[in-house]
Amino acid sequence: MSLKASTSLALTVDVEGEWFGLPGEQGSFELQRIVDAVRNLELLLDRIETGIGARLPVTWFIRCDDSVEAVTGEVSGLLQSLESFILRRSALGDEFGVHPHLYRRQQGQWVSETIIDRQIEQVERAVRAWEKYFGSLPRVSRMGEAVMNNDLANAINELGIACDSSALAGRKRFDSGFQFDWTGTPSTPYHPSTRDYRRAAENGEAAYRFLEVPFTMLPITAPFDENPINRYCNLAFWPELIKSALQRMATPDKVIAVVHPHELLTSIQQHSLISHSSASLETNILNLTAVFGELKFVLLSESITGKCDK
Repeated sequence: MSLKASTSLALTVDVEGEWFGLPGEQGSFELQRIVDAVRNLELLLDRIETGIGARLPVTWFIRCDDSVEAVTGEVSGLLQSLESFILRRSALGDEFGVHPHLYRRQQGQWVSETIIDRQIEQVERAVRAWEKYFGSLPRVSRMGEAVMNNDLANAINELGIACDSSALAGRKRFDSGFQFDWTGTPSTPYHPSTRDYRRAAENGEAAYRFLEVPFTMLPITAPFDENPINRYCNLAFWPELIKSALQRMATPDKVIAVVHPHELLTSIQQHSLISHSSASLETNILNLTAVFGELKFVLLSESITGKCDK
């Protein structure tokens, strides 16, 4: 018998509107379609669990922010629309994390919020709305579109969040609505330095209490790429892209993966990365098993030694 521990898979789900360009996600925030996509994924998970003969726990990151309020009338409007779902999945042992997208209206259009003080105010309102709905603060968070800066990291820390999972280790983008810089970030969980959120504290530096848990990054070569680009492990990507990337990697201790419910729905939009097929989720889980061996399915908060304890 092998003494090697199984690779852990933490499946996370970002519950939000559809997107084809950023911040176009907010422009297609159709509440009922989001609810229907979540229900479709819930039924799909039931079928996958039957197929693999194992329980597949999920960490659900649900949008709760000012721009949700603009559509629903409440910052927690999406949570309220998913109430029966949240009760069902809580009873099964799933966990939930706050997932604010930081936008503002400008000349009648949604654009990314770039003013740091306003970003912090939006995150604070999101957390307070979450606390009002659940009766407790969120233990885990993920900032929409991977946005982060030192001030936001400090706000997350002060709000008492135990684990954040926003980091795209090694990536940097300030285009097409993105505004993130994760250059120099490790691939494994770390307590961020108060001087630089992108790395662990070192040489006696002060560190934040919360743990940053980066996405697993895969060397994926899309049809339009000349060379592989490290992209987050999205299990709605075309399975052949995922399988090829996995075969280039050493076996990791843990995989932090993501999927968005709408990415598993049939779409008239063709995408070079996203399959828009419900079959891709199960196929990619099987791809992980084929390459890395037996998987241990865990919640995000269970994917690190000692868990994300406050």
